[in-house]
Amino acid sequence: MRQTIKARYHDGVLQPLEPLALADDAEVQVTVDTDLALGADEILRCAAQVYQGLSADEIKQVESIALDRQHFFREPAA
Repeated sequence: MRQTIKARYHDGVLQPLEPLALADDAEVQVTVDTDLALGADEILRCAAQVYQGLSADEIKQVESIALDRQHFFREPAA
């Protein structure tokens, strides 16, 4: 049987992020692919955490900087 799942590697242990249809002590062969593209759900989950822990004033400051394009471009060298 072949299953493709997402997992997280933490402290030397590969942890499945979803249930596996395996019996206890079943041996499996693992192929690791670290070039995973983020899905829409993962992108939205990350975006929802951007302002976590910030005050309203801090959020306003971050958004002001992000929307002011001069912070993203340097003047050409003379």
